[in-house]
Amino acid sequence: MQVISFKNTALFKRGIWLTAAALIAFAVTPSALDGSLRQNPLASLFVVGILCTFFGYFLRKTHIHRLADEVTDFDDHLKVRRGRTEATIPLSDIETADVSTSSGIHRITVSLRQSTMLGRQIEFLPQASLWSNLPGVKRVAAGLTDRANHAKADAR
Repeated sequence: MQVISFKNTALFKRGIWLTAAALIAFAVTPSALDGSLRQNPLASLFVVGILCTFFGYFLRKTHIHRLADEVTDFDDHLKVRRGRTEATIPLSDIETADVSTSSGIHRITVSLRQSTMLGRQIEFLPQASLWSNLPGVKRVAAGLTDRANHAKADAR
C-alpha cells in the first residue's frame, strides 16, 4: 500500500477557494468601511464581478475541483477518494494513465474502461517530491499503465 497522490490536495483545493474569497473581501472592504458601498454599490459589484469572472475562468481551465484528494495504490487496485466519495478501482479497469501539465503543475490522469461514481477519468496531483521531476511523474503513470495491461491480460 502506497499513497501515490499529493497528501495535501484537499488543503490545496480549499486554499484556492479561500484565496478567492479573501480577494473578493479585500476588494469590497474599503468601500464598506468608508460608507461608499451604500451610496454606490455598483462600483463594488463591478469589481466583485470581475474577480468572480477571473476565478471562474481559472477554475474552469485548471479543473482543480476534479482532482482526487487521495489515491492509494494497493498493488492490485487503487482506492480513490474525492471529498466523501470513495471508489475502489481494480487495475484491470484502468485503460491508460497519462501525464498532463497545466500552468506548470503536473497531474496524472487515469482513464477507466468503465465509469465509476467519480467518473470515467481520475485526475490527481503526484506526490510533492515529484512535482519538479517530470520524468518521475511519467514513470509513475507508465508503471500504472503497464501494471493495468498485465492485470487485464491475466484476467482473460
